[in-house]
Amino acid sequence: MTRQDIIFQWIAYGAALLIVAAADYYVLGPMPMALPLLLPAAAVAGGVLEGPAFGAVYGALTGLVMSGLGHQGAGCVLACAAAGWLAGLIAQYVLRRDWWGYLICAAAVLLFWEVWQVGSRYFAGLAPVKVLMGVALPELGWSLVFLLPVYWLERFCCVRFGRIAHE
Repeated sequence: MTRQDIIFQWIAYGAALLIVAAADYYVLGPMPMALPLLLPAAAVAGGVLEGPAFGAVYGALTGLVMSGLGHQGAGCVLACAAAGWLAGLIAQYVLRRDWWGYLICAAAVLLFWEVWQVGSRYFAGLAPVKVLMGVALPELGWSLVFLLPVYWLERFCCVRFGRIAHE
């Protein structure tokens, strides 16, 4: 890939990141439902489609956007970077780089994310498990519903400007 190709690739993925963030926080956020976690799913898609190095950097960017939108602070940057990197490694060496590999990796990341959130809040004594699960399960369910639209948006970037366009 030439330098111009890489610049167009990052512009396309940046635009996709902004679309996912706007859809997550400004379209789905005001609706009377649990807020889905679409940005970690976008980080996973970047890792699955483009590889572990790209997934780590793109994951860090998704974490910065999540942190900037007030989701959880600086821990999001590391968590999303790790999610993108691990998804890229798993897709490269264990699973295929297609939507099945993405669905498996994204579902695992989202499940781990929710278990971490419930566990950390429960052990900090912030709320009982029943209340925490009442928030986590709908959030996980809505996140799973929107996995494929996130994947197809990210795949569009990969096909037009990324790895698939240059293979």
